[in-house]
Amino acid sequence: MKKKEAFEKILNGKKAQEARKKLIESTPLSAEAGRAGSRLAQEVVQTVSLPHPIYIESADGGNMTDVDGNTYIDTTMGFGPLVLGHRPPEVVAALEDQISKGWLHGIPSPLQPVLGDLLVEASPCSDQVVICNTGTEATSYAMRAARAYTGKQKIGTFDGCYHGAHDYALIFADPTGPRSAPEPMSVGDGIPDVVRDDTMLKLPYRDDAAFELIRKHKDELAAVFIEASQNSNPRLDAGDFLQELRDVCTECDVILGFDEVVTGFRVAYGGAQEYFGITPDIATYGKALGGGTPIGAVGGRDDIMNGFSGKDGAKYFFSGGTFSGNPLSMAAGIAQVTAMRDRKDTLYPYLMEQGNRMASEINSFCEENGFPAKILNAGSKFHLRFTSKPIEGSFDLTDEFRWAEREFYIHLLGHGVIVPGVHLAYLCEAHSPEDVSAIIEGMKQSFWDVREDGLI
Repeated sequence: MKKKEAFEKILNGKKAQEARKKLIESTPLSAEAGRAGSRLAQEVVQTVSLPHPIYIESADGGNMTDVDGNTYIDTTMGFGPLVLGHRPPEVVAALEDQISKGWLHGIPSPLQPVLGDLLVEASPCSDQVVICNTGTEATSYAMRAARAYTGKQKIGTFDGCYHGAHDYALIFADPTGPRSAPEPMSVGDGIPDVVRDDTMLKLPYRDDAAFELIRKHKDELAAVFIEASQNSNPRLDAGDFLQELRDVCTECDVILGFDEVVTGFRVAYGGAQEYFGITPDIATYGKALGGGTPIGAVGGRDDIMNGFSGKDGAKYFFSGGTFSGNPLSMAAGIAQVTAMRDRKDTLYPYLMEQGNRMASEINSFCEENGFPAKILNAGSKFHLRFTSKPIEGSFDLTDEFRWAEREFYIHLLGHGVIVPGVHLAYLCEAHSPEDVSAIIEGMKQSFWDVREDGLI
């Protein structure tokens, strides 16, 4: 479908017009809030962008309510941290107790070692941990630790990866380049060419060519970092690839790092390491670890982690931050991690069951009715992709049905389901089976709405 024709169908389609009219009429205060933010150069992050702007007043359990009083089933879940849902009682109580004592002291509180111990106990690779403020900080520290420990400069990352917003993480694979030997490209301006050309190596995800590239560059490669289950391509069938990656990194004396910022405490209590039974040398954490408050962490082997302090003659490198280990994040994190630990035998099977049910029902529906879309999921983490082709890696993620996808999310919001703008979404413990059924039915109806307007 030509771009102009497709755009006109979105503008003029009967179902799309009805959905937009309904959303506009039901969200006047959200529109007012949007106008009030006109001086913000960027409103939080681009991934928040929705097909129709709404502003949230409150949230509870698996739902969010906007400033106009409309309540939606939420699959944003804070972009992943809220494994238990919004405002779980344990976290609320911990935050209220800590607020009464103060929320930033600068001097360490006794809470940071408690959360550190919980993380070490949960993380198979971690002898020691360092707590910081964000996943971006965690991955930047982990890369710095690998360079300091090995004395080598390059870091390998995979096509389709996302490791945060620092310069080294914003080197992606050029989608026009060769699949088995990805070419690096910077995301946006402002990143020095030397970062792209001299410090990063792009590797092909789920492609054995990655192993020969690691062998070829082993003398300059400090570490390889991977999302064991990618955000752009969530799946749990990469175990064999990850095991061979583990073996090749050991063979080549290259540090293997797992980015567990999203997968940690979500695909399993022990994260992707526990699920796949593969132990990296270092791992990064964030999101769920903080119970919905800002947090990041690095965990790893003693000999690598000693560089944070220079202990036992290790090569020292700098890390620091005003809010690192702040008592509010520590209190929330302790409460949530303790709850996830205590309920792990029921929590994680439930999340896996509901995520798989949703993916199975929608994928069967799409196949039976000729809709070119499928849900990729890693348990409770899911991504609806509009494509008619098999998906192995990021090179298979096309925008051939982007117009249908745009209208789909207009309708889904109208059916009372929020999916974040990046379209990577989550279920939580507070989502009941009935909530999941409502999400499934909202998606099915949205597909029919799009078909009625002729976009599929």
